[in-house]
Amino acid sequence: MLELMRKQHSKLKWLLLVIIVAFVVQYIPSFTDLGTTTPTSDVATVGSESVTAREFQTAYSQNIQRMGSQISPEMLRAFGIDKQVLDNLISQKVIAVEARRFGLQVSDSEVQDKVLTIPVFVENGAFIGRTKYQMVLEQNNLTIPEFESSIRNEVLGEKLKSLLTAGISVTDKEAETEYRKRNETAKIDYFVIDPAKLESKIAVSDQEQKDYFEKNKARYQMPEARKAKYVFVDSVKYHVQATATDKELEDYYSVHRDDYTLKESVTAQHILFKTEGKNPQEVEAIRAKAVTVLERAKKGSEDFGALAKVFSEDSSASRGGDLGEFNRGQMVPEFEKAAFSLGVGAVSDLVQSQFGFHIIKVTKKQEQRVRPLSEMKEAIRSIVRGTKGAEKATEVAEKITAELKNNKNMEAAAQKFEAEVRETPLISAGQSIPQLSNSAEVVKEIFTLAKNEIGASIQNDEGIVIPSVIDIQPIHDASYDEAKPRVLADAKLEKANQLATEKSNEIVEAVKAGKDLATLARTAGVEIKTSAPVARGGSIPEFGAIADRDKEIFSLPFGKPGTPSTIASKTLVFAVKERKDLDPLEVKNGLDSARASLMASKRDLYFANWIVETQKKMKDDKTIQINETVLTQIVDMVR
Repeated sequence: MLELMRKQHSKLKWLLLVIIVAFVVQYIPSFTDLGTTTPTSDVATVGSESVTAREFQTAYSQNIQRMGSQISPEMLRAFGIDKQVLDNLISQKVIAVEARRFGLQVSDSEVQDKVLTIPVFVENGAFIGRTKYQMVLEQNNLTIPEFESSIRNEVLGEKLKSLLTAGISVTDKEAETEYRKRNETAKIDYFVIDPAKLESKIAVSDQEQKDYFEKNKARYQMPEARKAKYVFVDSVKYHVQATATDKELEDYYSVHRDDYTLKESVTAQHILFKTEGKNPQEVEAIRAKAVTVLERAKKGSEDFGALAKVFSEDSSASRGGDLGEFNRGQMVPEFEKAAFSLGVGAVSDLVQSQFGFHIIKVTKKQEQRVRPLSEMKEAIRSIVRGTKGAEKATEVAEKITAELKNNKNMEAAAQKFEAEVRETPLISAGQSIPQLSNSAEVVKEIFTLAKNEIGASIQNDEGIVIPSVIDIQPIHDASYDEAKPRVLADAKLEKANQLATEKSNEIVEAVKAGKDLATLARTAGVEIKTSAPVARGGSIPEFGAIADRDKEIFSLPFGKPGTPSTIASKTLVFAVKERKDLDPLEVKNGLDSARASLMASKRDLYFANWIVETQKKMKDDKTIQINETVLTQIVDMVR
């Protein structure tokens, strides 16, 4: 929750891209200038609507950017990303075509009303004005017509959805079932049979290891390994030798003065009463509870942290509501205004934000101030000396690199410039080099070099490295001695899995025979644990998801072992310890909220299925046409 509050302010500029997402579309193109020539033909037509080349190119490019640079063209083809992106865009057009067929339209005033529901476009209850409106859109690479067209499509989709799902309803029974699913919890006594926990009890003889190796030889292959030597220019040595005059310290401080400005900050605790997703009646009940706690906090006779631990619904509750130190702009506006207006030790009135009701106590305040040079002098001295040392090391490395172009004798070059020559053991790609704390870039360079080739100089945490490969061992089938460490681990794991399977089968039979959980645990040789309250669809930390056991967890008699569940070689054995009884009045009061949530889910599912079916029919009757040539051109161009 705290992290959400801190991020909320900086997220406002991206809010538009979330708001205008269509029901089955994951994004709206931001029309970024891609710097390439886009084909002029449409990628697809849906009746009178079309997916333009520009739309598809922008959407496809953004999709790839979000996936990251590690996605290869082969993976993109394997996942069919181009088809997925095009399918989403076609779905938008299907909604537009079908909405018109039903006679649905969106007026300009409806678009304006929708825009005014977006907080970033409203200030003090009024529209922010066309200039600011345009500026915010430009920050997101959108023009006003493009953005309002997206808004119009969204409203049109909402109207179509409302029309098609008007007959959907939720019965009282369905609402009650939904409420119970959300709010019922249970504690279980359980134990887990985990092969990893059994490995320590397993011994594997030398003969068993040899037999395992012979049976699984094809599994063991030694990767390419390389040995290198390298010149090491020690930056730390030059840092130690460097000096810094008072004038240099003053010059650095003058240039970086802003870095030494302590911003105004507050350290605070809070108690949060969540209201997200609650109806007005529920919000008022929460407010009443918060007022009661506020009165206790204001009296000062009780420790604020203790109250937070009992009543707060924030993740900070376990720390007594401690939020730590924060600056302006890190919290949502309502929270920030209250916190920065309080004195040290003061407790706020109820503060309402999008998350709920907060009670805030300020424990420390820091006014904005510039830290003087006298306070920062030694820290700056270290920076100046470090910079000079790094510059000296770079200068020496450049001289060594130049020397090695004419004479590849590393020892002679290193001796001439008072550097050091080191040698690596045989290493494979991805391994680290002893004596170098961060050697990933050095190893990467070593595996690009030919034998005896001098590599580029690489900056390391401690200095500069200039490598050369002196031996290359190619990929080969491993001998028993080479594979032995892996063979031992694999053989132990195999035996552990076999033992776990045997124990699990034994437990399953014991459950069928009516044995109690204590007897089952003794049979398995493990201790019984008790879970925290688990909701439907919940999980157990040592095991994982237990949704497949929901029915038993919420129906079995207390103490009766349920059906063991096995996932990824782990087996969960459990019995219900207790279940939370829901108050009938609580259930009654929560029906409206559960009904609304279930209704929304039903409508979303119906609408999504309707779009899929309609799109399929349009493809069958050729209403949807795809220009594969243009599609391929754009995909190849973006790659």
